[in-house]
Amino acid sequence: MPTLSISFEGYWLCRLATDPDPSIEQRGVSGFTFAVAGETLLEPSIWTQEEDVKKAYGLKDPDFIDPLASYPRFNIKNIREASPDRAHYNSRGIGINVSKVEIDGVQAADLEAKLINAPCRWINRPQSNGPFRGPIFEGRNQITSDGDPDRFSVNPFVFTISTPGEASKTVLSRFDPMDFEHPDYKLFEIFPNEIVDRRLPTQRFALSNEGLQQIGVDPDNLDSYFTNRMNWLQGKIVEAEAMGKPALAEAYRSRLYAVNFFTQATGPTVLANRLLSRIPLRQLYRHTIRGNASMPPVPMVDAGFFAPYQIDTEKDWEILYYMGQYDGDLMTGYCSGTLDIPLK
Repeated sequence: MPTLSISFEGYWLCRLATDPDPSIEQRGVSGFTFAVAGETLLEPSIWTQEEDVKKAYGLKDPDFIDPLASYPRFNIKNIREASPDRAHYNSRGIGINVSKVEIDGVQAADLEAKLINAPCRWINRPQSNGPFRGPIFEGRNQITSDGDPDRFSVNPFVFTISTPGEASKTVLSRFDPMDFEHPDYKLFEIFPNEIVDRRLPTQRFALSNEGLQQIGVDPDNLDSYFTNRMNWLQGKIVEAEAMGKPALAEAYRSRLYAVNFFTQATGPTVLANRLLSRIPLRQLYRHTIRGNASMPPVPMVDAGFFAPYQIDTEKDWEILYYMGQYDGDLMTGYCSGTLDIPLK
C-alpha cells in the first residue's frame, strides 16, 4: 500500500529547569536556565507554535518590551530575542511546520500546496501528564532507568497537524500511549522499563554538523556562538538604559550573567561547556503512533481535506524526528522529522 510522508521542521520552546536544579524548580537556581525579570516562572511544557505561547502567557509588560526588537514576536512573554547572527531563529520564531509532502517518495504537489507551512503540534493530554500546560521532556532521572541522563521522551505524545492561516483547523491528530494497556498511566506508574524504551531516543549525536546547518550555524564558527550573544546583550543593556527602561536593562543583564557564567566557568572546549555543548547535540527518535478509538483523543483525520487519498487510522503510523540544538539562553531547540502514514 502507498505511504504518505509529511516532513516537518522548526523551533520549539521549552523553559525547563536544568540539572542540578530539580525538575519542579520554577525560577532557576543552580542549572543553566533561568527565568528573568518580566517572564513567568519556569514551566517545562514544550511549545511548538508561538501563537500558543501568546495565548498562554500574553504579551510582555510594557516595561519589558524592547521597541528596538527585530520582530514583533519578541513582544510575546517568555520568547527571547537572539543576537543578529541568529537571523535564522529571529526571522522564523517558534514554530514547527510542514516542509514537504510525498507519496512513496514522490512529491504530492496537490497535498503539499495545502499543507506547506501547516502548523504541527504536540498537544496536551492531562490524563497522562502532570500539572503542566503541555507535553514535557520526561524521564526517570537516573533513578530507575539505565543511568543515561539524556534519555527523555516527549510525553504525552499527541501529534497534530492543522491548516495554515488565520482560519486554521486541525486536519490530523493521533495519540501514542506510552503504555498501550494503560494509556492513562503517568511515566512513574509504568513498569517494566522496556515498555518505555520504544519512545526513548535511538541515537545521540554530540556534535551534529547537520543539526547546526539546519539552524544556520557554521560548525567551524561554533566557538563564537555565545561570544556573539554576550557582545549583543552588553549592547542591549546600554540601549535599554539610554531609553530609560531600567527593568528591561536588568532583564538583559540577567541573561548576560547566565551566559557568561555558564560559558566561562565550565570549560573551554565545546563538550566541556555546559551551554555550548547543547548547541550541536541532537537525538533521534523513531517509533510508531498507535492510539485507537478506545483511548481518547481518538485518531482524527479530515477525510475531505485529504481527498482523494484515504488515510488508514487502523494501522500504526511511523514517525522519525530529531530533537536538539537547545539554546539555554533562549530556551529553544530545533526539531525536524517525517511522519509516514499508510494509505488505503
